[in-house]
Amino acid sequence: MLPPPRPDLVRHLERSHPGAALVPIVGDASARRFFRLSLPGGPSRVVMDYGAPFEGETDDVRLARVFEAASLRVARVHEAHPTPGCLVMEDLGDTMLEAVLLTGDDALGRSLHEKAVELTRAIAGRGTPALERSERAAGPALDAARFRFEMDYFLEHYAAGFLRIGSIPASLREALHGLADLAASGPRVFCHRDFHSRNLMVIGGDLAMVDIQDARWGPDTYDLASLLRDAYVDVDEAFVESVLGRLDGEVRARFEVVAAQRMLKALGTFGYQVGVLGRRRYAPAIARTLARLRRVLPRGGSLEAVHRRLADAGLLATPSALEG
Repeated sequence: MLPPPRPDLVRHLERSHPGAALVPIVGDASARRFFRLSLPGGPSRVVMDYGAPFEGETDDVRLARVFEAASLRVARVHEAHPTPGCLVMEDLGDTMLEAVLLTGDDALGRSLHEKAVELTRAIAGRGTPALERSERAAGPALDAARFRFEMDYFLEHYAAGFLRIGSIPASLREALHGLADLAASGPRVFCHRDFHSRNLMVIGGDLAMVDIQDARWGPDTYDLASLLRDAYVDVDEAFVESVLGRLDGEVRARFEVVAAQRMLKALGTFGYQVGVLGRRRYAPAIARTLARLRRVLPRGGSLEAVHRRLADAGLLATPSALEG
């Protein structure tokens, strides 16, 4: 059972919305919590609770303006309450793309996946100039320093933390840093950054995006890699190949590098969620990501050293605790 909202949050919202009720809903891997706000005689809203007061505007508010300026559908921010620290946002419903894909309706799933692919192009195509014109133009980026940090996080929280590997070979860290540098070397565009089936809401046959607070500059294939190498669903490899087949050789090569970096970064996140926070619901994502890495991580070219070092360290095998 999800814990109830903070008493001070309830008291604050009762003053501005008399008679409203707050019901917890499942959130993401961050420290934020989410509630559905039922309003008497009106549409429901979603309350994003940061857990503490804030000053000024949050990244969610600033980035929502960038998406909206590019005519990209995200939850509209209706109210900001710095004290106690929450946003009241448009309610986009409960139907995630993940849920639709798991129904087994292959035709609908493929149609929505195609729309998601088109959306990655729209984020890059329309979102990039919108970001350039915004106050976030000089904001953070998925650059080499960030990617190196994520590879170190993978080693700390997956290899050492989750798997309890006592000594990390220097050659492995060197190979992962090389992957980080290569992933960051391509053209840079506006990226959602967590563009996957749990952050895409299905509304009347179209898609809207949530969890936008980490949107930033990044590699031109990053959102596509997040979608096609989704840790939460098994994406049909024939569909993946049909999409990648439309890319020219250089773009596809960049995709493979970025996808590898992204999957390893995800393992670091999942290792922390399961091993440190005890959130076992992320365990299937670890097994799925490892299986996918074993299947698709190229064994030659620019990723040969990464594959070899990971395999030598036993980091591509599914841990026995996750088997079965």
